[in-house]
Amino acid sequence: MTNLLNQSYKDYEVIFINDGSTDHTKDVLDNVHQDNVTIIHQQNLGQAQARNRGLQLAKGEFICFVDIDDRISVHYLEELYSLQLKENADIVWCNANVYRDSNIIGFLDNKNTFIVDEKKNYFLHNTSPWRKLIRKSILLDHQLFFPKLRYYEDLAVMPVVGLYTKKISYLDKALYDYILHEGSTMNQVSYNKKLEDIFASIEMLKVSSEKTGIMIKKELEFLYIDHLLHAASLRFFQFRKYDQLEKICLIMKEEFPDWDKNEYYRKKSIKYKIVCKLFYGKKYSLLSILLGRK
Repeated sequence: MTNLLNQSYKDYEVIFINDGSTDHTKDVLDNVHQDNVTIIHQQNLGQAQARNRGLQLAKGEFICFVDIDDRISVHYLEELYSLQLKENADIVWCNANVYRDSNIIGFLDNKNTFIVDEKKNYFLHNTSPWRKLIRKSILLDHQLFFPKLRYYEDLAVMPVVGLYTKKISYLDKALYDYILHEGSTMNQVSYNKKLEDIFASIEMLKVSSEKTGIMIKKELEFLYIDHLLHAASLRFFQFRKYDQLEKICLIMKEEFPDWDKNEYYRKKSIKYKIVCKLFYGKKYSLLSILLGRK
């Protein structure tokens, strides 16, 4: 929070939405006294509602989202906004460091999968609202609010935002620190039925993407592969939710029966492709061996 409150770029506001926290967050925030800070305490309505409220309260032309568990560089706003001014961009996004247990384990972006088309490139790599500067009017004018889901609400909205832009710029600097922690959507230690929100979220993504009229079928297909067939299947498999795995296979057969010919999928690692194939073929015994699970 220190860097967030002490950015090298000075003309900005910070809106903290305390979404019904039960720890010491309220006390910490109530001790922040800066003219550019607004603090909102609300009952636990979920991350989506908190972000929507912040979006509606924001006064600036551009908006950034920062998860309270993550960190940003002290030069985060300065560098993003400098590039925005230089290129008149509607969105500027940057690379991010990925941390686990206080140790950096790599960068978020894999440049090998980047493509020339700005909108398609953004669509493929941005399913979360953080690490970017967004022209606020794009979100408001097109009613791109986060849906009332407890998990995966970002996936339903963020890729589509880029399809409404005129210019998107990328800054190849890791100015954002993404912190992996237990209990997050990506790191469940016990089954939570909210994981099933992936189905509503990805359907919303499909509908809103098609509404733009921009041809991104291959890119949408890959997000189905990556977030549904691969990532969601791994999570459901961890908790032996075979009914949900069956549902994923049915969706892939109906929406993208030739998914394994997708050019982005073909560039993934051998293990990644094998895992997808085994889930699609319902080869759960082989998956248990491959993944080292009993």
